[in-house]
Amino acid sequence: MSGRPRDPGVDDAILRATTDLVAEDGYRAVSIEGIAARAGVSKQTVYRRYRGKGEAILDALSAIALGKLPVPDTGTLRGDLAELLTATFEAQQGISGVLNRALAAESIQDEAFARHVWERLILPRRDVVRALIARARERGEVAHPGDDFLIDLVYGPMWYRLLFGREGLDAAYAEQLADTVTAVARTA
Repeated sequence: MSGRPRDPGVDDAILRATTDLVAEDGYRAVSIEGIAARAGVSKQTVYRRYRGKGEAILDALSAIALGKLPVPDTGTLRGDLAELLTATFEAQQGISGVLNRALAAESIQDEAFARHVWERLILPRRDVVRALIARARERGEVAHPGDDFLIDLVYGPMWYRLLFGREGLDAAYAEQLADTVTAVARTA
């Protein structure tokens, strides 16, 4: 017996409630009880979907990010990285940044959840950069043998600034970082 299908309206209400509560009160103040109350559903309804608030936050961020991560093709690695990073940094100035910080906090406390975040949120973003690097390698722009190292150079500074002060996550920083990663990519 499969039971009745889930109501997409309830799912949307839970995700909106999660996003709103994190934005208003911060990660630490959010609870499953608070999400349920804001969404107008029971705690059991939320717990049927999520083990904890971290999973609800991950779904909320995934819903926001779905389809919004650009896969630029400007014809150069530098141009692709600048476009990707500019869009990514701009998103981090809003709710995406708040939710990413919340996910990082939850990940520090729960190794299994950290793996889930890695697989569901981080790897797809790394795959986008991996594709940019592969295209650039085909054009002869990349001599560096370590794609993972280059990907770390792309996202590492973002996470550092995101966790410890978003002030520098702007278009100028995106351009500077694109220049730096491109220069490193040219080295063997």
